[in-house]
Amino acid sequence: MKRFKSLGDGMRPDFEIGDTVTWKKLGSERNIGMVYEIYTVPMGGRQIKKASVASFKDCLHYELLLLELKLVSKAK
Repeated sequence: MKRFKSLGDGMRPDFEIGDTVTWKKLGSERNIGMVYEIYTVPMGGRQIKKASVASFKDCLHYELLLLELKLVSKAK
């Protein structure tokens, strides 16, 4: 079994800056946007991979766990 340094580290190769992604929060509609930053933060005593995403739907930016994101298309 492969060990990772942080939660979401195994998903890091799946995402790059400029990728189009989608996500859904409980009780809300699906949202779509573009990843503009991927970083690691300490949370609950461990390291967590997060992404900053600019939403195409409501023109806001969101800080989301990489585990919450689903890839729509890769950046070229």
